[in-house]
Order: sequence, then structure tokens, then C-alpha cells
Amino acid sequence: MGVLCYASAGNSCYFVPSAVKCVTYIAVGGGGGGARPAVPPNFGRTPSAGGTTGSYDVGIYGYGGGPGEIYSGGYGGYGNWRYGQRGYYSYGPGSRAVAGYGPYGTGGAGQWRSPSQSYGGGGGGASCCVKARGSSGAIPGQRVSWFIGSGGQQGGTGTCRYGASGAFYATVCTYDPPVPSISANPTSFRANRTDGNNGTSDLTWSTSGGETTSEILEAIRNGVVVESFGQVDRSRSSPFTVSPTQTTEYRLTVSNPGYTQTASVTVTVYQEPVVNFYADRETIFSGESTVLRWTTSGDANNMVVEPGIGSVSLSGFSAVSPSISTVYTATATGLGGTGSAQVYIEVLQPPTVFGSGPVRVNYGENIPVSVSATNSEGGVTLTPRYYFTDGTSADQPSILLPNSVGDEVEINPYNFVVNYGDFGPEKVTITLVVDGFGGLTDSHQFDVDVEIDQMPDVIDIPESDDTIRNEEPVVTPDVEVTTQQIVINDIDIPVEIKADYPIQVEINDSDNWQNVRQI
Repeated sequence: MGVLCYASAGNSCYFVPSAVKCVTYIAVGGGGGGARPAVPPNFGRTPSAGGTTGSYDVGIYGYGGGPGEIYSGGYGGYGNWRYGQRGYYSYGPGSRAVAGYGPYGTGGAGQWRSPSQSYGGGGGGASCCVKARGSSGAIPGQRVSWFIGSGGQQGGTGTCRYGASGAFYATVCTYDPPVPSISANPTSFRANRTDGNNGTSDLTWSTSGGETTSEILEAIRNGVVVESFGQVDRSRSSPFTVSPTQTTEYRLTVSNPGYTQTASVTVTVYQEPVVNFYADRETIFSGESTVLRWTTSGDANNMVVEPGIGSVSLSGFSAVSPSISTVYTATATGLGGTGSAQVYIEVLQPPTVFGSGPVRVNYGENIPVSVSATNSEGGVTLTPRYYFTDGTSADQPSILLPNSVGDEVEINPYNFVVNYGDFGPEKVTITLVVDGFGGLTDSHQFDVDVEIDQMPDVIDIPESDDTIRNEEPVVTPDVEVTTQQIVINDIDIPVEIKADYPIQVEINDSDNWQNVRQI
């Protein structure tokens, strides 16, 4: 327990210490002045009483002693603890009444020289109070001020006839700081995520020094309290077992009203390395590259990536160009143990396709198509485009060829059925597309011409009656003209009728005669 003492014979103040336990205050009033001599009459000044010493913050007051008289000493000052001494007949400078406490507040001596002696003033009274922590005068940080009673005016001449000023005393009792300590055994271990048992540590602690009113044990991570064990024994020699899953600081906080002290110990839990391993692209085509990337958490200090890369930093990247599908493994090791991860890089070979057919087919015939393909995952699609005799063209529905999936595909032949019409087609363009791995494709295109007979045999048209061959102009007779009916069956598609001379024709007995374009 600490003790702080303050004494002041002048008006002043102080601030109550934060560790205050209690404060003892004593206020001593000023001493009364000594009496003046009797002879000659009314010689010197009239002595006065001593002043009051006190503190409004504390509520304590010590009153001054009374003045000495020729035939009697001054009364002692009042105090709730001790009265000041009454003044007495003076025989010299030492004839001074003492105060109720301490060297201050003594009364003045009376006149001691011949022919007449007199009595001294009374000593100042002493008041005392004890303030406990928290009450006015003992509040931590409180400003406590006081005023000092002056000594009484002396009556005669010479030294020691004045009253001495009062005094104010403060004796502060403070709490001593407690001294906590805490230890752990072991201070580190490895987390075992496989079986869920992360290990344990035994805590012991003790507190010395000042008294304590509270002992709190807490678990702290990253400056945040994650678990509080509440009030614990002040000292613990038997183990207190904890099972942290992460590195944790265990802090023991002990306190009394004046101090809060802490001690801590850290239990390190080494975490199993966790490798985050991935590739920018896990599927590539032969000849392409991809980038492997990795990061590591946990307690590791070494990283190896295989095959072909070797020792690397715990976080990094590396470009690779495998020619075949490959499994890459990243392995991290350290105080936390071993952790690894794998990335499978699939290397796809590009698909190929080639097709062929006849250069030309006759109108009405189908087209035999031969197909060779490699690395076909989705099959080979045949898409025809027809080109017609009227100058138009159109894509036809696509056909997924049967038996066209596989690493090696041979179709020889596929009989493509052409949908013929009045306008052909006169040419067919065939596009083959193979659907390879990873969406990669390849295509091949070729043309097949269609031989169409559009030229009928030469027809001689009978002459009109009463006209001469090659006569200009041609005269249509007034009589009904009847020509022989001509059947044309040696063409593939409908054709335009043209003539060397201007004629009209009726087609299929339609009774609709039409002019024929002259050539």
C-alpha cells in the first residue's frame, strides 16, 4: 500500500491520484497573537486571533487560537480532532502555545520584558477527517483546494509575539499495482485437421504485488476477444487446459480500484497448408499454352510444382505447354505439415475432315459422298446448297452423317439424295463440318455439277395455208388453222419455246395461244 503526504502552510491545491484508496485530511488554524505589555498602559497593538484553515471540497475546518491578554492566555482554537493549547504566562521566546497538530499554528508569546509580563495567544485547533475512495476529496483526478488561516497580530514588540499561520495536511493512501503472470505448456502445436483433434495447452498463472478485486481470463485473436473464461482464481498452479484451433493470445487481467494490469501468453497453432491451384485454361489444343497459378495459406515455407517446374514461391504462376494431357501437382510443406492440390490440363488434338464426290452427275441421280475425319467428338455434318437454273440458290437442311463419331472416321460412300425440281438444281455445293473436342471444328467443301438436258429435238412447224415459205410478213389465214399436236419428251426440265419465225403455240390444250420469242 503506497502513502503520499502533502503539507502546505499556504493557500494551494492538489489533484487526487488515480490509485487513491483513502485520504486523511488535517486542517490546523492559525495561532493567536501574543498580548501587549501592561506597562506602559495601552502600549503596542491590540493582538488578534488566528485565522481559520479549511477546504470546501473536503468540508473540514480548523479554527484559529484566541489572542493573548495581559492577565490571561488566549483560548486554544477549536477542532473536531484536537483543540489548540491555551496561551500561558510568558517567560521568553519559547513560551508559545502549540497548535492541535504539527509545527504550524502556534500562538504568539506574550510580552516578557520588565517591568511587566503578559500572556501568549492560543494555538490553532486541528480538525481531521478520512475520505474513502469515491467520496468528495478522494475522487480520482479531483482538484482539492484549501485556504490557510493566518497567524494573529502580535500585541507587543519583539520576536515570537506573532501567531504562526495554520497548515493543511493530506495523507493519501494508494493501492499498489498487482503483478500478474501467465504461462502455457506447450506454447505451440500443429493443427490436425484429419481427425479434428487440434491439440491442447495447459495454462498456469499467478498474481503478486498489490491486492486484487478481479481476475479475468480471455482468449484473443487479432485484437478481438473471441472467448471469455470470466472470473478465475487469483493463482492457479494446476493446469487450466485450452484447445485453440487457431493461434490465440490468452490474457490475464487483474485489477483493483487503482490499477488494471495484464499479462499474456500466445499459444501458436500451426495450420495445415492449403494450396489453391488452378489454371487459366484447363483445356487447350496441341501447341497452345496455359498459365498455372497457385496461392498458399497456412504455415508453409516451401512449394514444389511438378512435373517440369520444381521449387517455386508460395504464391506465383508459370506458363506450361504440354503436348499431351497432363496432371500437375503443387505441394506445400512447412511447420503446419503438408498440403497439395492438382490441376488436370487436357490437351485436345484438332479435328480434320475431307470429303469427295463425282465431278458431275446426271439430272435425277443421287451423289455418292466419301468422308474421312479425325478427332470427331460430335460427328460430321453435311450441308448442301442448291444452285438453280433461274439464277437463285438456297441452303438445304443439314444432315448428321451416321457413324461419323470417333478418333478415325471413314465413310465410303454416303449416298446423298438430291431433291430435284423444275429448276434443277444445276449445281450442288456440299460443305462437311466436323465437330471436334472442345468445340473445335474443321470443314471441307466441294462442288458437284448436275447435267441437265434443256435442248429438245428440232421441230419443223407446218406452214400456214395460202402462204409461201419465208414470206414476210407471216399472214394468219382467216380460216381456222389446225396444226398437228407435237409431244416433247426428251428434256429434263421445263424450257422456253423459241422459234426462228414468229408463231403462236397452245400448250396442253389450254386454249391459250401465246406468242413465241423469235430467235
